[in-house]
Amino acid sequence: MRRLQRNRQPIWYSNYASTTTLYDEYGNENGTKVNYTNPVKADWNVGTVDSDAEAQMFGVKAVDTIKVIADKSGFPLSEASILWWGVTPIIKTDGSTDTKHNYAMAGIRPSLNELVFYATKVDVS
Repeated sequence: MRRLQRNRQPIWYSNYASTTTLYDEYGNENGTKVNYTNPVKADWNVGTVDSDAEAQMFGVKAVDTIKVIADKSGFPLSEASILWWGVTPIIKTDGSTDTKHNYAMAGIRPSLNELVFYATKVDVS
């Protein structure tokens, strides 16, 4: 548990909320938009992945992948969550943000006292 207290870094997360169908000017379905909850700040132990074997179980390469160790009790994320690490989202007065996230969840690996999850860098335009 001491490892969880040391080397904590701020990381922002947002969970999947719903999907909205988009329509064009003629009323035709034109795709979907994924909606997320308002960003929430957490302080977790964040580090980069050193070897491909560590992240390969989730089908991702070690390049641009982070490993986060968090306390198991009350863990708020799912595999559909998005993250901001190294970037602070600018929060509007209604709690939402227009700041693009830079990481997406790759997988969660629980252990006895903690959860380790992996996130890969994404380029959101």
